[in-house]
Amino acid sequence: MPMQHPDSPERQQALANLAAQIKQRRMTAPVRLILEAIGPLSFLASQAALLIHPFVPSSPWRTYITALTDESGWDTLYRILDGKEC
Repeated sequence: MPMQHPDSPERQQALANLAAQIKQRRMTAPVRLILEAIGPLSFLASQAALLIHPFVPSSPWRTYITALTDESGWDTLYRILDGKEC
C-alpha cells in the first residue's frame, strides 16, 4: 500500500470525496461527533485503518481508508466536515 503524503492532492481529494459522501447522506453531525470522540485515539483509528486495508476490495472505500491511515487524515476529515478546510 503506498503511503500518501498528508498534503498530496490525491489524499486531499479522497478526503473531500468522503466528506461529500457523508454530507450527501446527511450524516455530518453524527460523523463529527464520532470524530470528536475518537480524536484522542486517532492513532489507534489509523492503525485500525492499516489493519483492514488489505481486506477491502479496490473501490472508493479503499481510497478512503488509505487516506485515513495516519492521524492527520482523521484531523483533516474533521476540519472538512466542520467547514474549516475545503
